[in-house]
Amino acid sequence: MISSMDNPKIKTLLKLKQSKYRKSEQAFIVEGSHLVSEARLAGVLMEAYSIEDKDGYIQVSEGVMKKICNTDTVVKELGLCRMLTKSEISDKVLILDGVQDPGNMGSLMRSACAFGFNTMFIGTGSVDIYNDKVIRSSQGAIFKLNFLFGNVCDFVKSLKHCVYGTNVESGIPLKEVKKEDKVAIILGNEGNGISKEVNALGLENIFIPMRNTESLNVAVAGSIILYEFGI
Repeated sequence: MISSMDNPKIKTLLKLKQSKYRKSEQAFIVEGSHLVSEARLAGVLMEAYSIEDKDGYIQVSEGVMKKICNTDTVVKELGLCRMLTKSEISDKVLILDGVQDPGNMGSLMRSACAFGFNTMFIGTGSVDIYNDKVIRSSQGAIFKLNFLFGNVCDFVKSLKHCVYGTNVESGIPLKEVKKEDKVAIILGNEGNGISKEVNALGLENIFIPMRNTESLNVAVAGSIILYEFGI
């Protein structure tokens, strides 16, 4: 059992709480038995840790586990994972232009996975997808998607898909949009929407008609849109 915080493996896990270290090591942590199982199924689990003596796990003390995990309640299991590798761009793509809230990011991962948007492009300025809150709120969907990163404008210009922006006030009502086989949907920042640079591309926008409210949370609005274009 590892009970010392000076253990090299524990020091590495602690460093992975920092985004810059996750990027340099191309590794991240998942917490809880469900996410450890999902990581194992996805083939990205490198090491598994537990406060219990179990086959296939490195046992650590409860005190060490408490220091490593980010939740108030100490989890029983934790996994060290390698970052996901890219695959081919799917027919349905979700593009995030500056989505910064971890809960929104994780929820959009779940909706993208549920409705067949198997590729997510994460634009500059968006929250780190390997943030612990993102991973928890994704409920394992993070392991079932293809992620690409970079400048949204450059990516949109390279796509052969039908690309739609989103605007809460103008555009085509969602129900009236022709459903294409190859489509990409852009969702913008929680406070400012799609960036000026992306709007300058002159893309066609879609919107969700609403009563008695001006806008929806980006994860809610995005999920509605993905459902309409998805399965």
